[in-house]
This record gives sequence, C-alpha cells and structure tokens, in this order.
Amino acid sequence: MKNFFDSSKGVLKPIELVCSITKRSYHELGLPKRAIIVFSKNDLRRLLTLFEHKLKDTWAPFRTIYEIKETILTKSGIGGPNIATIVEEFSDFGVREFILWGYCGGIKDRLKIGDIVLALGALREDGVSYHYIEDNSSHIVYSPWVDEWRMHAKQAGFLEGVVWSCDAIYRETEQKITKYRKEGVLAVEMEVASFYSVCNYKKVKGIAFLVVSDILTIKKWVPGFHKEQFKKGSKKLLKFITEKAII
Repeated sequence: MKNFFDSSKGVLKPIELVCSITKRSYHELGLPKRAIIVFSKNDLRRLLTLFEHKLKDTWAPFRTIYEIKETILTKSGIGGPNIATIVEEFSDFGVREFILWGYCGGIKDRLKIGDIVLALGALREDGVSYHYIEDNSSHIVYSPWVDEWRMHAKQAGFLEGVVWSCDAIYRETEQKITKYRKEGVLAVEMEVASFYSVCNYKKVKGIAFLVVSDILTIKKWVPGFHKEQFKKGSKKLLKFITEKAII
C-alpha cells in the first residue's frame, strides 16, 4: 500500500472544527470519560429505553449525543472513516474510553449467528489505519484495553479473537476467506482496525464487541439478520452493555 503515514500534526483540528460548526465553546462541549458507540438505530433505542437520559444539546445538530449517568451514547455511520472521526472528536473533548457495539460476518467454522466476539485485534485491510500507524508496522492492530474485559466477556459466554477489517464489502473473496480462516481469524467487519488504530494514536482506550449477524463460507453468504439466534445475541450484548459498560 502507498505510504500514507505522516508523523507531523494535522492542520485541521477536531476542537476547532466542532467549536466552529456548533458555535459553542470548549467548556460547553465537554464530555465525560466513557462513550458507547452503536451502528443500529434499534440498539440505540433499546439502550435509551432502559435508562434515564438527556440529549447533549450543545452538540446538536452536528452530533446526536445522549448522556446516561456518566456515560455518553451515540450512533455512528458504517465504516472506518465514520468511527475514526467520532473518536478523534470525542477524545479531544474528554472521552478516554470507547466501547463499540458492532456486527460481523463469521468466517471461522465454529462461529454461529448470534455469537458475540470480543475483538482482540483487527487485520488491517482498511484505509484509515494507514494514516495513524506506520505502514511497516504489524498488519494487525490490537487493543491494549482487552485484559480488563476478557474475564467479563468469558463469563458472559463471548468468544475472543482477531477479526478482519475490510472496507470493500463486495471484495470479501473466496481466497481471502480461505486464507484468513486458516490463520485463525474469526470474522470480517468494516470498522475495528480503524477504531483501534485511532484509539491507540490518541492514547485512549477502545474495545469492540461484535454480534455475528451472518456467515461467509467459501462459496456462499448466509444472512442471519432476521433469525431468532441473531435477536438473542443482540439481547445478550444489550444486557452485557447495560451491566458492564454504563458507568
């Protein structure tokens, strides 16, 4: 891949952009220590129905942020650039811990629809990570926050392992699925490599939990978005988030 990494500082700074768009001061835009990021409107709605919450109106309409206790909750668009932008912005206004509730397609034989994966790291086939990590470093980016979550995840019955972050959803090819399956990669998704790379660069904590929503075999795709197992998995992760992630 072309060398995108540059150690010099970015000209456009998140604080300047957010303050400019919202017409608010840094103090008005301050955020608490922890943020939970989801991709689904339904997941957002389910979490909000379980807790008293209020809209962080100083960020509106630029970002829709809800405050639950000492935690904020927001929805991201799909893909690495969207999650990277949120981490950049939120971390500059006080967030030090990011928890991602995402989805993935299982490629390892033992994965089933509705399983939940704690992503230890991500194989970098995204674009964002190459702007945050030197190109000659590892092709897998890991989360340093994993050890604090492994016991909780194990007790909840989650699986753990490396996932494959691929920006090109229609180029999850037969050969790559075969190769990465043999290497022990559990699943494929679109955001974790970007997410972990930006968190590591910004020196904040990040962890990703992924519900298996579909299965990719070498010859076919098996969707599970409307299956009962998928719904049960989503409810299981919802319970985990409400008990372990809200502070």
